Amino acid sequence: METPYTEAANKITDDIDVCDVAGIFEKLKQCDFEMFEPKGYGDVKTLFHDDVIKAISKVAKIAADIMTSQTPSAIVMSGCGTSGRVAFLTARSLNKIVPGEKFRYTIAGGDKALFTSQEAPEDNRKAGVDDLIKSTIDDAKVLYIGITCGLSAPYVAGQLDYCMDNLDKFVPVIIGFNPVHLARKNPIYDWDKTFHDVVTRLEGMTSQGKGFLINPVLGGEAITGSSRMKGGSITMVILQTMFTDALNGVVTSSSITSLLDCRNLLKSYESTCRLFYDTSSTAVTALMTSATQSLKSNSSVYYVSSGGSGVLGIVDSTECIPTYGASLDDIRGFIVGGYDEFNNAEGDIGSLGKNYQIGCEDLSKLLKSRDKEHNDTIIVVAISWDDPVLNEIKVEKDLGWHLKLVAAAQSNVYVVIIDTEQRKRDKNLPDYITELFVISVDLNDVKNSVSSALTSSGKELLSENLIEICSKWIFNAVSTGAHVLIGKVFRNYMVDLKVSNQKLFHRSIGIIQRFCPNVSEQEAMTYLLKSIYDVTNVDDVMNRSVQDHILRASPKDKVVPTAIVMATTQCDVTQARQLLSKYHVIRDALSSVVTS
Repeated sequence: METPYTEAANKITDDIDVCDVAGIFEKLKQCDFEMFEPKGYGDVKTLFHDDVIKAISKVAKIAADIMTSQTPSAIVMSGCGTSGRVAFLTARSLNKIVPGEKFRYTIAGGDKALFTSQEAPEDNRKAGVDDLIKSTIDDAKVLYIGITCGLSAPYVAGQLDYCMDNLDKFVPVIIGFNPVHLARKNPIYDWDKTFHDVVTRLEGMTSQGKGFLINPVLGGEAITGSSRMKGGSITMVILQTMFTDALNGVVTSSSITSLLDCRNLLKSYESTCRLFYDTSSTAVTALMTSATQSLKSNSSVYYVSSGGSGVLGIVDSTECIPTYGASLDDIRGFIVGGYDEFNNAEGDIGSLGKNYQIGCEDLSKLLKSRDKEHNDTIIVVAISWDDPVLNEIKVEKDLGWHLKLVAAAQSNVYVVIIDTEQRKRDKNLPDYITELFVISVDLNDVKNSVSSALTSSGKELLSENLIEICSKWIFNAVSTGAHVLIGKVFRNYMVDLKVSNQKLFHRSIGIIQRFCPNVSEQEAMTYLLKSIYDVTNVDDVMNRSVQDHILRASPKDKVVPTAIVMATTQCDVTQARQLLSKYHVIRDALSSVVTS
């Protein structure tokens, strides 16, 4: 069976688990460059393919019409996990610019999923439909943009199918990164359709202009299947390109959006990616090293930023839990202004627990409670020298509980400034700052390449978006590198992932087969179920639904490593867990078992 591109292992990172910090950074760089020009993937559509750019441009035109419409109308972006979080980030940013709250988002699991892993709702296609109807009940026209990197999420499939049944109101769009024939064909719970069925129907509508499919191939992720990285980044690039072009059309009263404009906007992100990686090696490797030391010593890593970068730091930390089996306290993100700045639909939900406490005041209280045994890493990312996050680290009286309290904890505090102005600034920061890094990303040439097509407001929006995505690449590199270096990855597979939804259940079976090549798909599932249910015989559980398996597996640790050990050594589940317990690092345990 052909492996979807979004689930394929990337040859670039095949040995990332044995690389040093510099080696990891270099491999992440090469993988991110592939977003724009993947090599060795045959005759597939990539980001700069004419069909992809035409689809982006056509959707931008529809978006521009909705922005200026006098009738009730909306642009709804939707997804699960990373995709839903990017949908929120985009809607949040654009509602600050476009009057009328035209931009909405839905995410599987509601706003709780913005801060914690709420993976199971991804499989609920009925919930997706209900959320979409509720979000658009008063609108006469809706541009719906479903985001699912692997063309796989049932939550999105249900919404897409509903839109195609109601074309008088909805214009359906899907963003994903597989060809249609590689969309998921597994049955969707409580439905007679697969995602493949639904997206094939959409593909048939594209020639009539009734729906749009934007699905460039990006190449395999640096960590196999971890679509929070390339998938999340290119989703941001596509949406930001689409809406920058749309807004520019609105401002200039242009009747059409230009294919050249979209192409040049996309190229500006490619140029920024190369500039960022060419200038950030020293900073990012230092941050990665400190974060690794903190995690190894059972301490924490904290991100602090403002605006969209603050959202991205929270997003990155949230995604470490299902990806690496991390705990909430391993990596956490905080945003200047808390919920007032975060601006999610459900408002302040901090009362639900520490998972949802995201303001700088929350971090300050947390740091004050930390004992001297902890060796935390605090990473403050500023997108300019005027970023309000820098006010949070100045030692001044009568400001309340601010980050000055880190002086009382055993913390390493790093400040990273993404400098696009190329002007020398005052570096007067508190003595407790461990180190200041300035990443100089000169965007003048990048912005000049699209200057003839953009208004001044368009250039300002583009500049903000380009700097914002640089902060995402910082967070992604730090969390990925640190988890690789503490042994959470074997080769380039996230073997300690949480088996918490259908996608991750089927991915787990594929991982077992990858390391146990003589094991069939059915046998791999048998070993997985033995690990999930802690049994030696699966006859009593084999006929249960995948949903039942996921409910049982979600809270468990080391499900996939245990299954791999059983499949490799032919031992039972108890013996497998005992063998794993002898090793502090999962990579070392699996390396020992698989190679022997």
